[in-house]
Amino acid sequence: MKILWIYPELPYPLTSGYLRGFHLLRLIGQRHAVTFLCLSKHQRVPPETVLALKQYVERIAIFRTCSAPNPKWSKMFGLIPILGWRLREFLNTRWTVKRIEKFVRDLLQQQERFDVVLFHGREALPVLDKVEVPIVVDCGDTNCARILQEMRQARFLLRPRLFFKYIRERQLEGRLARITPYRSFISVRDRENLLGTSDRSEIVPQGVDYDYWRRSLPPSRRNCIVFSGVMSYHPNADAALFLLDSILPLVRKVCPQLEILIVGRDPSSTLVKVAKRYSDVTVTGAVDDVRPYLERADVFVAALRFASGVQNKVLEALAMEIPVVTTPVVAVGLGVDGVEPQVVIGRNAEEIAACIVRLLGNSEERARLSMEGRRFVEAHYTWSRSAEKLEKLCLAATENHRLQQGSGRCRLFEVEPLKTENTGPVSITTDSLIGLDRAPTVSIW
Repeated sequence: MKILWIYPELPYPLTSGYLRGFHLLRLIGQRHAVTFLCLSKHQRVPPETVLALKQYVERIAIFRTCSAPNPKWSKMFGLIPILGWRLREFLNTRWTVKRIEKFVRDLLQQQERFDVVLFHGREALPVLDKVEVPIVVDCGDTNCARILQEMRQARFLLRPRLFFKYIRERQLEGRLARITPYRSFISVRDRENLLGTSDRSEIVPQGVDYDYWRRSLPPSRRNCIVFSGVMSYHPNADAALFLLDSILPLVRKVCPQLEILIVGRDPSSTLVKVAKRYSDVTVTGAVDDVRPYLERADVFVAALRFASGVQNKVLEALAMEIPVVTTPVVAVGLGVDGVEPQVVIGRNAEEIAACIVRLLGNSEERARLSMEGRRFVEAHYTWSRSAEKLEKLCLAATENHRLQQGSGRCRLFEVEPLKTENTGPVSITTDSLIGLDRAPTVSIW
């Protein structure tokens, strides 16, 4: 297939939070001819990012939102507290999306013939208007459900803002799901949140590189509790504070000798300040490799109070053979193919603390959960299996489109033979896109 792939951010490096996009692109790009378009909020695209992606695509076009023109009157946004930077970001993104719209329109009007458009994200939805090529949408997770959960935990004055954010996300995600019948979700929970229990859209789960996430040393056996993740992500920041302020004081009453590691980049000043109150807590900030910290863990605690999708950090902990204590909102997203993971669930601070104490005092139970967790990840969360599901969805959309062509109901597009191998990096220059827009806001390889 020839695939036009549209993505909301650069999916590399893998610490960017978009590792799903990279691994799916890595596997599908080895079998099919991919033209990859994405937005980016970064002023400069690292050369190593381009090299990593070029191995799996024929060409890349990166549209930088930070390069949008800012008229003089836009400086007034800086005078608006709280909302000023959000307004500027919104206008920059809208301007960039219009550039992508024109780019795609010109691309489809030239000699290019794509079999399918594969779309991720929400910001660039207008790009799909009037596209006559079959569309496959990876809806991923449902932000609206997470925001609704967050409203229950938020201060009263913050709830109106979260409510309007919920309405906006619900409309965007609903519109995204209605574009095409060829859509996928990251979990059954997310599909049902948006489309109900009767919908049968494909589930393309998250994956884990379980050869990378593999324990090489035994646990420390010193009552070490670990939580990892990007700490600027609000559900993670809330979970870390909930762990430190509400759960650990209860655990210390029974197990006074603890070691607590909060691992992940961009911790807030509030989190760092709270952690300094406790001599047994370490907030690492960004680290080159999370695995050495996970290997020290006797228990991994993911006390998220609001969540959507599937939490990578929990899958990585399971792959590293660490017993996981978590909340119902996390656990419900982990089930796949009717199989539930072997995690310990607590509904509130008291229950989570009791689960931690029980596991710290029972080495046999920890060993059983460690083995079952690794086995679960290997059986159900592999990138190759997820990529195969997404590939089949694209092939189904293409085949149905071809059959409709035979009845005269659709415009004809050429379908090229399947590529079976991509042997290495492909050197692409702007000469490959003759006649297309080459504004300085677009980097093309």
